[in-house]
Amino acid sequence: MEQEGSSDVNAWMISSIGLSRRVPLRLIATLVLTITMFWCSDAVADCVGRKVDVGGYALWMQSRGDGTPTVVFESGGGEDSSEWSNIEPVIRERAKVRTVVYDRAGLGKSDPNPRPYRIEDEGTALRRALDQCDIHGPILLVAHSYGGFISEILASKDKRVKGLVLVDANIPSFFDDKEAAVISARYTPLAEDLIKEKPDLGRNLFRQDQAYPATARHMRDVHVPLNLPVIDITAEHTWVDAPDELAAMRRAHSEFVAASPNRVAIFAEGSGHYISRDRPDIVIDAVLRLISEIHGQKSVVKR
Repeated sequence: MEQEGSSDVNAWMISSIGLSRRVPLRLIATLVLTITMFWCSDAVADCVGRKVDVGGYALWMQSRGDGTPTVVFESGGGEDSSEWSNIEPVIRERAKVRTVVYDRAGLGKSDPNPRPYRIEDEGTALRRALDQCDIHGPILLVAHSYGGFISEILASKDKRVKGLVLVDANIPSFFDDKEAAVISARYTPLAEDLIKEKPDLGRNLFRQDQAYPATARHMRDVHVPLNLPVIDITAEHTWVDAPDELAAMRRAHSEFVAASPNRVAIFAEGSGHYISRDRPDIVIDAVLRLISEIHGQKSVVKR
């Protein structure tokens, strides 16, 4: 009797959507699969501007568009995802790809990390957030300034990463113990003063700047794979201006690019540290170039 009742319910469900009671099994299976795919796509769509848990706190993520690779934008120190507002839509529309912008812990709409600051936690949080948003790869990372550290951590560990665009970004070899101590001593008091005017941002930068020596030590053990395509864009007027610091920074970038034939250097003439604002055309061209290269890699694999 229970089986007959169940059969009647199933027949009613089928007829209620305009199908015959004698619907082929294949059609039923297709319907179930379609519903399943709908729910899965909804889970991804949920990352169009929402917070995702990364282990005791949440990051605000925004995934938009469709197509591969997924281009993930990483902002500079103290900047939220709005830094990429003039770049992200252009890339998404011209390349027909999915893009992801997000706010790091304690910035923008994201929660602060309640634990003591560690640069490796930033990389772990990003990886977890991408998992939560069902980003399978391939991934192209675009990173500015301090964000270079987080992207380099992800690139060193995550096989989904197939390309990296560095936008006047941090290169670990520049930050020896002396340079890291100078940065910490120079910027920590400024962050402390900022707490009075902008408490959340000030506290975030204070934690980051205090931890700079430990961050630099950790980053010197992070190695971007030599077979990963990288475009390293440097600004003519970067964030350091002392002649000895500037020379050391230029040398670090030069050595980084020279270490692999898969790395290319681009000099943003006339630009300040915020190349995305001063010379957005350079950033856009570099990202589109690597997207094309990643597409080329996929077509070779298919053959």
